[in-house]
Amino acid sequence: MSTSTLTMNREGQFRISATGPNHCGVDEDLTIKYHMICVCEDSLDHRGFLFDQINVDQYFQGIQSSALSCEKLTMKCARKLMSLIKDENPDCVIRRMSLTLSPAPFKASMTCDMGSSKIQEQPKKKKKFIKI
Repeated sequence: MSTSTLTMNREGQFRISATGPNHCGVDEDLTIKYHMICVCEDSLDHRGFLFDQINVDQYFQGIQSSALSCEKLTMKCARKLMSLIKDENPDCVIRRMSLTLSPAPFKASMTCDMGSSKIQEQPKKKKKFIKI
């Protein structure tokens, strides 16, 4: 068992098209700042990484639009980031992740904190096939 931890901090911003009545902020063309803190056991991959932090930014840059509230968007993004980290480094043990999203004009933010009890492997959903 690992006796030390490593903490990855990553921040940046991304732009989305906010749709529907529940989105964060007041504009439809929305800039959102993010800040992720991920505390992991020192289980490094073959390259010596916990995970590639550039992939965190690429994930956010790939979000095109959302009709979710800040609360739901923050929770969904935190869960997806944990899943992507586990896909990249299956041996990575995440003890805690904190993700903060702050929509322009950056006067408020929403933070989702997830501890190790919530970071268990989720069973993969079976893909549904559509019969034609």
